[in-house]
Amino acid sequence: MQQHNASEPAGILKKHLHLFTASPLPGPVLDLACGSGRNGLFLAEQGLEVYFWDRDQSGLQKIHDLALEKKLKVHTKEVDLEAESESTLPPSFFGAVLVFRYLHRPLLPDIKNTLKPGGIIVYETFTSSQALLGRPTNPDFLLRDRELYSWFQDWEILHYFEGKTEAPQEYLAGLIARKPS
Repeated sequence: MQQHNASEPAGILKKHLHLFTASPLPGPVLDLACGSGRNGLFLAEQGLEVYFWDRDQSGLQKIHDLALEKKLKVHTKEVDLEAESESTLPPSFFGAVLVFRYLHRPLLPDIKNTLKPGGIIVYETFTSSQALLGRPTNPDFLLRDRELYSWFQDWEILHYFEGKTEAPQEYLAGLIARKPS
């Protein structure tokens, strides 16, 4: 795992870029709880259509402005993913979903359902061991051992990592999986 830098795309995404560019995805990409949008913008710069969903309107505006400047095909949506009335994702719409450093377990069925068959999920977030190092410490925001893997065990697992990274020191689980056709 590579160092986390707020402006650089995640190492897992850069390392596995070929999964997004070697053959067409079955639909657009969703960068869910996108924050600064660094991961989705990286894919948009590769020519992919990317949707950015987050609750922070100012962050979404920055993404929109940057995409306009670079002539990228993006869509932004302000949404509180933890508000039941707003969080429903469209069924079988996206070809890939990116989730980084975000965990809201009730949203998981919608995340799985929004991917088209053959679509790709890239999910990376903190494990319970992260509480030993610092934030986050709330168990609601931390994966249990092998939890991420178990969510997608019936999918084609293309990459899985769970453990401690060194620069910076963090406990993460990261997964890339393809939804069965």
